[in-house]
Amino acid sequence: MDKSYNYFMKADLSRYIGEWVVIVDDEVVAHGQDVKKIYEETKRKYPKKKPLITKVPEKETMILIFVC
Repeated sequence: MDKSYNYFMKADLSRYIGEWVVIVDDEVVAHGQDVKKIYEETKRKYPKKKPLITKVPEKETMILIFVC
């Protein structure tokens, strides 16, 4: 997860503001409004990986991160 977290902290995710993103290693592998849907999609594609799931915040919003 460290690689995914580091990517999240450095990447420009501004095109995903207000959306959930799933990061695996150093890549956004899914995004959208339905977190359950993108999580299930990611688990099918990367069954052995632990994705980082977070909602890309608006300016000055608290960041909530799920590790599954």
